[in-house]
This record gives sequence, structure tokens and C-alpha cells, in this order.
Amino acid sequence: MRFTETARDHVHREQSWWIENRVHVDLFATEFEDALHVLKLLPGSGTPYPRAGVPSLRRIYLRKVACHIYYTFDEREVIVRARWGAFRGHGPAV
Repeated sequence: MRFTETARDHVHREQSWWIENRVHVDLFATEFEDALHVLKLLPGSGTPYPRAGVPSLRRIYLRKVACHIYYTFDEREVIVRARWGAFRGHGPAV
């Protein structure tokens, strides 16, 4: 599994926000790690997201923290491309 620089930045900012603003500071990290585990085992489990114009882009929803992880994959690796709030009304620029 690999993260783009954009994805690393998104995750870092979100984790920092949770630590500063939420009582349950570990909720984001726990749900994010659980989702990554699913993607490692079943990368095809996410929903295709063709609107971004990136071939084979998919996303998986993190219900408790209301965001999506956007990613692509092939037979060798999963590439996490973005973490984006589910209620923004549009997807990220990937």
C-alpha cells in the first residue's frame, strides 16, 4: 500500500483536526486503519468513482467519520490518492 503526497497531507490534517476538536480522538485513526485493512484484503470492495477522470479510481466510505478514501489498485499495490469529506458535494482533485 502506498500513499500519494496529497493523500498523506489529507490524512495528516484530518488526524490533527480530530485530536484538537473531538473527545474521541482515536476514532478517525481506528476507522481509517480498519478501512486500509479491508483495502489490503479486498481492494475491489470500494465503489467506482468515474467523475474524477482518473481511470479505475474507487472510494470507500468511512461511516463514523463521514469521509471517503479514494484509491486505485492493481495486482501489486493499492495507491491511496485522497481522503475527502463525504458532505462536501464534490470529490477531490486527484
